[in-house]
Amino acid sequence: MRTDTVSIQKFVSENKINLTSEYASINPNMEGSSSMDNYKVVLTRRKYTAKRYNARKDGTSIVARMTTFFSKGIGHHGAEPTVEEVLDCLSSDASGIENARDFEDFCNEYGYSSDSRKAEKIYRECQHSASRLRKFLGDDLYDQLLWHTERE
Repeated sequence: MRTDTVSIQKFVSENKINLTSEYASINPNMEGSSSMDNYKVVLTRRKYTAKRYNARKDGTSIVARMTTFFSKGIGHHGAEPTVEEVLDCLSSDASGIENARDFEDFCNEYGYSSDSRKAEKIYRECQHSASRLRKFLGDDLYDQLLWHTERE
C-alpha cells in the first residue's frame, strides 16, 4: 500500500479512472435537487491486460465500474462533472463515515440531530456510497484515496 500523498489528478491518472455522465432531472439521493444540475455518472477503472480479446487499443480493459448520481449547485450551472470532482465528493462522504464511530458520532460531527429521520437517511446513504466506492477501488486504493490523496 502506498503511503506518500499524491494529488487527486495523479491518483486518477495512475489508476486509469474515467467518467461518463448524462444529465438527470433529479438526484434521487438528494432532497431539493430539482434546482441543481444533476447527472448520472459512470466511473470506470482500467488496467493493462495481457488478454488481447478484452483489451482496448491502448492495451487496457475495464476492471471495475460504479454508477452513481452527482449534483452541482446553481453556481456551477452547465459545467459537466469531472472525475476528480466526483471522487472528491465520494471520498469526502466516505471519510466522514470512516471517522464516525456510529450514527450519533456522525450527527455530532456534521451538525445533525440524532433524532432525525432525515439525518439517518443521509447517514445510511453515505454508508452505502462508501461501501460501493470501496468495492469499486478495492481496499488499498480506497485507503489511498481517503487518507493519502490531496483532494480539491
